[in-house]
Amino acid sequence: MSDEATLNAVGRLSAGSGMRPGGAREIRLLGGPGLFRGKNVLEIGTGEGRLALEYATVALRVLAVDPDRDAIAVAIAAARSRGLRNVRFAVGAAQSLDVGRERFDIAVLAWVL
Repeated sequence: MSDEATLNAVGRLSAGSGMRPGGAREIRLLGGPGLFRGKNVLEIGTGEGRLALEYATVALRVLAVDPDRDAIAVAIAAARSRGLRNVRFAVGAAQSLDVGRERFDIAVLAWVL
């Protein structure tokens, strides 16, 4: 994939990864790992889990959702390979998110527009 904005397989405009800072750097820009330490985190528009995988190393629990099934599959595989057991990836859209009585300390919507 090029670093320029491209149309992905389902016809949505997505920003090439060259436009985004690295996951660890972006976490620092958001306030640093301490912001997520011991927290329950919800991420909308996780894609392949670039950020969720970073803050899952310090968060209590992470739920990360994205409508792109293939991206979620990549994220799940990455979490398994890193041995992260506190992150759950799910296919879905924000407007149909059903979290029941779950509560979150932080909600992240990065690069979702």
